[in-house]
Amino acid sequence: MRVIMLSPPGAGKGTHSRWLMQQTGAAHISSGELLRAEVASGSGLGRQVAAYTDRGDLVPDELIFSVLIPAVIAAARDTGGYVLDGFPRTMPQALRAAQIGAELGITGDAVIYLTAPEEELVSRLLERADRDGRPDDTLNVIRHRLAVYARETAPLVDYYSRRGILIELSTDRPEADVRADLKAGLEARGLVLPLAGRSQAVADRTGASNAAKDR
Repeated sequence: MRVIMLSPPGAGKGTHSRWLMQQTGAAHISSGELLRAEVASGSGLGRQVAAYTDRGDLVPDELIFSVLIPAVIAAARDTGGYVLDGFPRTMPQALRAAQIGAELGITGDAVIYLTAPEEELVSRLLERADRDGRPDDTLNVIRHRLAVYARETAPLVDYYSRRGILIELSTDRPEADVRADLKAGLEARGLVLPLAGRSQAVADRTGASNAAKDR
């Protein structure tokens, strides 16, 4: 299963991506986590990334692709799939990602679009800032990020809808309800293995990976 998670900040991409990873064995690839790790490393690339993320602006495409593409290739090779969280965020990124995916045989199967009212998103992000100590989650930066999303990322909804691969879900309700609808939407497209098959497939991949390490 190769899935893209699309949503404004705070709508639950990370939460539901990790759940999908647990359910399917596909790798969870968070663009935000990869970029924050690069910043924390203090590398030259990380310093370039920080100059944008500290303001709440989108990171330029050349920096994004240099970090993400190797991770996506490795995920498709090692687990057979991926849950891509937080990328693409602009139409140029989406078009380039589709081209690269077609060339490498790792095109996404579905796009999960999560939504929630803006004030709910702001409230969640402020709570996350208090809980996790995220310096980029100030009220001004949050408002700016949501405005950037509306301008740059929202057009992707129409693009993926026209391709017939969009699954739209509201997250302004109990998490269990969101997951039930998400599971139903994916199963309707033949993308989630039955529990027994899924467990066996994950076990087989884990065994193969361990055997490779032993060699």
